[in-house]
Amino acid sequence: MAKLFRTFALVLAALFALSLIVGCGGGEEEEEAAADAAFSSATPASGGDLAANGSISVTFDNDPGDVTVSAGTVTPSGKTRTITGPFTPGALTLTISWTNGGGSHTLTYNVTAPDETAPTVTGGTVKDGDEDVDPEAINGDGKIEVTFSEDVSGNIALQTEGGDDVGWIGKVEGTTGTLELVKGKEIGNETTYVIKGKVSDAAGNETEVSVTFTTKGKE
Repeated sequence: MAKLFRTFALVLAALFALSLIVGCGGGEEEEEAAADAAFSSATPASGGDLAANGSISVTFDNDPGDVTVSAGTVTPSGKTRTITGPFTPGALTLTISWTNGGGSHTLTYNVTAPDETAPTVTGGTVKDGDEDVDPEAINGDGKIEVTFSEDVSGNIALQTEGGDDVGWIGKVEGTTGTLELVKGKEIGNETTYVIKGKVSDAAGNETEVSVTFTTKGKE
């Protein structure tokens, strides 16, 4: 009888250990497979001109994984990748392939001579040297814009004459740089402000941004 009880106890212990192993294994979530990615857009758009020392920004709807191209170098990671040359002047047929979804897409360009001209500031809400700028109008609009001669990337900030950041949110997109008002950081009267920053075009030509303006006195 004692031998029977010992055997029964051993069987129960084995079943209990097995249930723990199965329970722990079932609680673990399997790693989700990466979603398939599809090509969304390219800048500059396919069919247009591309400087020999320029770059192409391509965007996908999901992370494409490893990306390879028939010409150029791809960087960095995420949904948007940058393809840099140098590219050979003339007609270019560029094939892009990616691993998440096993897709491919073809872009075509007319590759022109290297771009050695830096972008310039062409306009905006205020011009360099402006005086008697109405701060109420700018605060009411909630933003200050700076326009450039071509598509650029980079950053801009609104500063005091002494170099202190005013606290507005700066962003650069396409040919426009925008400074957005943060509540409580409105600009005041009889004050000199400077829009400072640095931008570059697709070929890497850089421009230092410096736009100074002074607001008018209270009426």
